[in-house]
Amino acid sequence: MSTIETVPPAGRADRDFDPVTLEVIRMRLDAIVEEMAIAMMRSSGSPVITEAGDFNTALFDAQGRIYAYSNYVQFHIGSASVALRGLLDAVPLEEMAPGDAFISNDSHTAGSTHPPDVSVITPIFHDDRVVGFAQSQAHLLDIGGMNPGGFAPSAVDCFAEALRMPPGVKCYERGEPVESVRRMIVNNVRLPIIFWNDVRSLVASNNTGARRLQATLEEFGPDVFARYADLAIEAAQAVVAERIRHLPDGVYEASEWQEGDGKSDELLPIRCRMTVDGDSLTFDFTKSSPQTAGFVNCSYGALVGSVATGLNPVLAWDLPFNQGVLRPVTITAGQESIVNPAIPAPASNGHLTVGARVTRLVTLLLNRVVERSPNPELRRRAQGIWADSWTGGISAGTRTDTGEYFVLFNMDGGLMGAGAQAVGDGLDGSGMTTQVSNMVPDVEMNELMYPVLYLWKRLDETTGGPGAHRGGLGVDFAWTLWGCDEVLHTVFCPCAQVPADGYGGGYPGGGGEQSILRGVDVTAALARGEASAHGKLRPDHTELLELVEQGLVIHAGDVFRQRIAGGGGYGDPLLRDPDVVARDLRDGYITPAAAVAAYGVRVSDDGSVDTDATRELRTQIRAQRLGHQPAQLLVTGIGELRYDHDDPGSLGVHDSDAGWHCRMCGGFLGEGDDWVHPALTKRSSAADRLSHLGVHVRPRAEVQLQEQLCPNCGSALDARIVAEA
Repeated sequence: MSTIETVPPAGRADRDFDPVTLEVIRMRLDAIVEEMAIAMMRSSGSPVITEAGDFNTALFDAQGRIYAYSNYVQFHIGSASVALRGLLDAVPLEEMAPGDAFISNDSHTAGSTHPPDVSVITPIFHDDRVVGFAQSQAHLLDIGGMNPGGFAPSAVDCFAEALRMPPGVKCYERGEPVESVRRMIVNNVRLPIIFWNDVRSLVASNNTGARRLQATLEEFGPDVFARYADLAIEAAQAVVAERIRHLPDGVYEASEWQEGDGKSDELLPIRCRMTVDGDSLTFDFTKSSPQTAGFVNCSYGALVGSVATGLNPVLAWDLPFNQGVLRPVTITAGQESIVNPAIPAPASNGHLTVGARVTRLVTLLLNRVVERSPNPELRRRAQGIWADSWTGGISAGTRTDTGEYFVLFNMDGGLMGAGAQAVGDGLDGSGMTTQVSNMVPDVEMNELMYPVLYLWKRLDETTGGPGAHRGGLGVDFAWTLWGCDEVLHTVFCPCAQVPADGYGGGYPGGGGEQSILRGVDVTAALARGEASAHGKLRPDHTELLELVEQGLVIHAGDVFRQRIAGGGGYGDPLLRDPDVVARDLRDGYITPAAAVAAYGVRVSDDGSVDTDATRELRTQIRAQRLGHQPAQLLVTGIGELRYDHDDPGSLGVHDSDAGWHCRMCGGFLGEGDDWVHPALTKRSSAADRLSHLGVHVRPRAEVQLQEQLCPNCGSALDARIVAEA
């Protein structure tokens, strides 16, 4: 069993301090890691870095504690820490010199989120001793192995996936490349010039961080700096610990499911037992599935980053990230498991599959505990679950005009929907929770860099989870080859059958899907002005792709289409303002079926709400949910029930000395530790039920939607996905 241990403080800081100096040094550290990010983006030639921002930068002290971490990819929090601790174990400090840089990417020994995420670590010197480390990590376009781009669904072990570099491999020595290491690396990757230039950009980023930290030490003095850096860590720890103390002690358990591993379509359970004890949190994943033969195993570094990704928005949303944020948290995982695999388990997609499910699972568990907190600010952190599942498409081929070989890792696959929150709808095309500052390359940039022509890129109205606040929509896009005869294509779609849950009666979002429209006359469609309309492309046939496929060949004249999953809703959709529903329908954010079946809104021919028909329809829907007319219905508007948007609590229920009551109608639900058992529970096929509500999910018999309803008024109190592995 593996457990992440927090590094103890270097020494308890003196409590007599200047708060201005503390804030200046804290903000200086944050500014340094952001400047490192700018240096990387301006020196790299890869759109994954320059356009999409798929990287991180960080500063550590000499013992491996995080001083500061940039706001780009939070997954890398864990992998960066594991890589540095591996380096400290492999290379003594006295053997390091100014200008040295160490490269690693191995998921097993260096904690990399997956092999294409390459980390470079540079020791920082002051007065001839190591005082810290600069670390940069980015997704590089190819890392060798059996598949272009580094995603290998058919790999039977990690040795087939990529070139594996453990901690301690020195790629720069005293400011100069180690030529033998450079030759060995570039001899094993498909894009040697681009790869090594990106390594140089990581080194440049670290050099920037080293210079800026050295200047800071000169300005404040090493002793003052160390004291205030300790204070910054302690301050972050104190805030998180205090927020945990506002959570009710107890044990909370939940499960998520990975949709196959690329070799089998078996549902693989990810289980977590979260314990709140005073000012500490423990996340125990030891009951999760054993490691698998497929490429979805999540490295321990990625596990830690995935937990931190779910934790930060709920308990540390306003804090600069440093070691103190994680000090109150313990993360435990069983050996040789899907969340802590051992060699030779493949792991080239573990972070975007199992890792993303871990983030969803942590968010779900935190929802359950913050809704019971006496602190209203924490209660408002509950949210619909984000789709958090990268729908991947990696293409490799040769341009017809230049003969240049290319690998396209399409960052558009990250345009999934966010979960809705107490303050409003989920963000559309938001990216994953982990992607704090990520972006997506412009269509024009992708067309400039690669031989593809986009036909459309739009929001998918069948993906947002219905709710009082709607879940964010995923994106639907399509491209065809333009200046290339054919490409070899790999796809994976981690969120097709088990979508993201809603919260407090909000419904799950839609799932993803990928297909190839074979034999389209794109030139003729362009001439007709119909190339951007899916229903008018006239393919010879359409090939719906499996959740994971590799070795696909896309030819010129074929069209590749990708639909990306959406986020879960927040609150019963019958509480949504009918005028907002009508606007969503007019603007194409929901389907006509969803307006009627999910939101209970009748819209007149002129686009306005039919008030009387809407009131009647919403009452009918509640009656259909219960199987009879509601016994209690307190109307305050058009079919609206009472709901305090400013203090959602557990949204649908209220706990008092008199027991549990429905917040909407005030009806009694029962007594005891929970409201779940007194509620009316209904189960149905997730795909069928959500389709009725205007939401698309790929059918799977084991995946069901469990709705828990107030037996008095028929309001949805909870709606979540359940599955049998």
